[in-house]
Amino acid sequence: MTLKISNIECSIKTVPLKRPFITALHKVTKIQGLKVTIKLSDGQIGIGTATPNEKVTGDTLDGSLNVVKQVLQPALLNRDFKNWNSILNTVKTCIVYNTAAKAAVEIALFQLKAKENGESLVNLLGSNKGTLKTDYTISIGSDNHMISEAQKLVNDGFTSIKIKLGNNSVNHDIKTIKKISDAIGPNIALRIDCNQAWTYKDTLKAGRIWARDNLNIDFIEQPVLKDAISDLIRLTELSPYPIMADESVASYKNAINLINNHACDYINIKLMKTGGLSEAIKINDLAQSCGIRTMIGCMIEPVESIAAAAAFAVANKNVKFIDLDSIFMATQDPDLNKYLEIKKNEIILKD
Repeated sequence: MTLKISNIECSIKTVPLKRPFITALHKVTKIQGLKVTIKLSDGQIGIGTATPNEKVTGDTLDGSLNVVKQVLQPALLNRDFKNWNSILNTVKTCIVYNTAAKAAVEIALFQLKAKENGESLVNLLGSNKGTLKTDYTISIGSDNHMISEAQKLVNDGFTSIKIKLGNNSVNHDIKTIKKISDAIGPNIALRIDCNQAWTYKDTLKAGRIWARDNLNIDFIEQPVLKDAISDLIRLTELSPYPIMADESVASYKNAINLINNHACDYINIKLMKTGGLSEAIKINDLAQSCGIRTMIGCMIEPVESIAAAAAFAVANKNVKFIDLDSIFMATQDPDLNKYLEIKKNEIILKD
C-alpha cells in the first residue's frame, strides 16, 4: 500500500520570552517560529518548527512561510513517503538556502519516520537514552545584571554558562568575564560567544589575559567574521582557549573547508543553519572522523525543534557541548510537555 504525503500546513507559533535576549547581532523579545504540520495518508501527523534568523542565515519568517507554501509543499504533496531518501533530497535541492523552512519540514518528516517505525525520534537516530544537560546563555547587559544572572543560574543548578559579548570594547568585555568568574567561582565553566564582533587581535588579547588569570573557559565561539578563515586558522593555532566555529559552518561544504584548513577546534551545529537533521548528521560524522568534537546549539526556538536537536545530541557521542536553552527562556511553550521535561539544567526527552 502506498503511503503518501496527503497534507502540509504551515503557520506561525509565538511564545514570549521571560526577558529580552540581546547579542552583538540582535535583540529578541519572543520566540517566533515557523510551524509545519505534515499529514500522511494513514492519518499520522508530524510537526516541525524553525526560527529564521536574518542576521545569521538570511531567512525571515514571512519568507520561510512563503517558501513552504510555494515551493516545498508543491514539491512534496502526494509523494510516496516510503521513498525516504528521495523525499529528503527534494527538501534539500528544490530551492537553495532557506534553511529554516527546510529545517521545519525535515523535523516534521523525521517525526513521521519515527512514528511509522513505532519508535521515538531518539531511537530512530540511534540511541535509547533521553536525558542531557545544557548550558544557559546570558545575553548582553550591564555588568551587574550579567553577574546577578550568572549567580542565579548557578543557584538553579547550571554548571556551565555561555556569555554573549561584543557590544562593548574588548577591554570592557575582558573585565566583564573576570568579574563574572570571580562572582561564581572557578568550578563553573564559562563559554564565550562574540557573534563575529571581535578581531583576531582582540580575541588573542582576551584569551591570553583570561588564561593568565586561570579562568575556566571551555571555548571562545565565533570571535571573528564568518568569512575570516585566515584569522580562524591563526586563532586555532595560537589561542590559549579552543575556538568554536558557529556562523562559519552552515553546511557540510563549510565544515570540510574549516576542518581541512585547521580553522577551528570545535563546530557548533544548529538545525536552523543546516536545514534540518540530515545535513547535521553529515557534518557531525565528518567532524568525528577528523577528531573534531561538536556542540548542538539553537536559535531562540520553539520546543519542537529543540526536541529534535536534543534527540540528535543524545544519539551522537561526538556532541560534547549542549546549548539548547531557549526553552528555559520562554515563559511557557504550550507544547513543552508533549516533547520534553525540563528541570534545573536537564532536558529529558519523552517517548
